[in-house]
Amino acid sequence: MKKILWIFSSAILLSTAILSTGCGDEGTDDPKLTPVVVITDGPDPATVVEDAGTIVTVTVEATKGTDALKSVTVYEGNTKVSIDDLTIDGVDAVANPILITSPTDVMTWDIGVHVHAAAGTATYRVVVGDDGGLEDEASFDVTVEAAIENTLTGVLLNAAGPAGTGGLDLDTGIGTGSSAVESELRDMGIDSIAGSGDNWRRRIGGINGANIRYAGNGTVEFGDVASKEAIVALYDGADELQAASNYTAAGDGIDKWGNYKVSDTVQIGDVFVVYKSSTEVYYLVEVTDIEENTVLGTNTDNYTLSIKY
Repeated sequence: MKKILWIFSSAILLSTAILSTGCGDEGTDDPKLTPVVVITDGPDPATVVEDAGTIVTVTVEATKGTDALKSVTVYEGNTKVSIDDLTIDGVDAVANPILITSPTDVMTWDIGVHVHAAAGTATYRVVVGDDGGLEDEASFDVTVEAAIENTLTGVLLNAAGPAGTGGLDLDTGIGTGSSAVESELRDMGIDSIAGSGDNWRRRIGGINGANIRYAGNGTVEFGDVASKEAIVALYDGADELQAASNYTAAGDGIDKWGNYKVSDTVQIGDVFVVYKSSTEVYYLVEVTDIEENTVLGTNTDNYTLSIKY
């Protein structure tokens, strides 16, 4: 009898435990929702030049989750952007993180960042927090191009002139002989058979492994080219020079140079892009002046060139 009572009482206790765990209060607290952040416009511009301090702007929209929006923090990588390099809706930031003083459910800000990053890709993060301590973020990349390091002027002389002329070292802008190992450009001299003072070919070619391409006349604004990548892009889109043998009708005897690549008759405003494979350097060259001396035998003709690399 005692055994039956023990079994019966145990069954009652077990039923009570099941009811208390299976039918009790499941809780009334729902999980809190995080805010949602998106970049709806930008970055503008998406490409900048190193050390130019360009302001890149993005439009950021944030919507609250459970709690009101409270703060915005802008990072370059994992480092907070200095307030000196940060604007909100065109006004200099006074703090980072920026506190949202009036509780809000939705915000749209134009955030500007002065980019001082080194050449490469710079990643920026915009982190929005709410009153409950939850956060969301959106990021954007800016391509930083390497700044041009050298801008100079050089004079390339007629190769038929005195010894030691006819070539140009684009690294220094110093004239050299037409076969000097330090030079990238050479003048193509005169047509010695022409027999007049107007016999300068006024053509150029590359030496020492330098390849020249023609980028146009009036189509490239030399002063606006600010990065090494921009010079490379111009080179990629420029026209290869032709073999001298293609100029059989030129009348200046240049076709005798055969497969050697030479320019057409050089004009003021012509822009050339030069690539020297041994040093992997790209040069942008603009012809800014041409001095032609028609006195027979003087051969002091020359081009004045602006150079960037």
